[in-house]
Amino acid sequence: MGRRSIIFGVLAAGLAAAVQPAQAQEPAAQGPRPVQLIAFDGVRELASTSSRLGVLSQKMDFTFEIDAAGTATDCTLSRKFRSPSVTKQLCDILMRRSRLSPALDGQGRPTTGTYTGRIDFDMWIKPDR
Repeated sequence: MGRRSIIFGVLAAGLAAAVQPAQAQEPAAQGPRPVQLIAFDGVRELASTSSRLGVLSQKMDFTFEIDAAGTATDCTLSRKFRSPSVTKQLCDILMRRSRLSPALDGQGRPTTGTYTGRIDFDMWIKPDR
């Protein structure tokens, strides 16, 4: 196993811990509930794309607009990039690879909502160039 494979493995493991809710919220026993992240299975893809785009030294929040089915319909990043394609590529991965549970209203019915999470790239080890 080469040095690059080991470093990529460390990056991927670090991202698994780094993609997380910005503020964890406990669901109420009854009544309304916010959108919840069930799983994120795009660690390797996000790590690879982030490395290629040169954003591994960034910390940023992301916010999804979520429909009543739990599907992300829009994404914004707290960091602005010169090229809109950077935001598009990162958001595409985050939206496509996140599984979310929709918000619930006071009667327990699915409704629209937002989800905010954080990516912390500072914890990654950068490969030698």
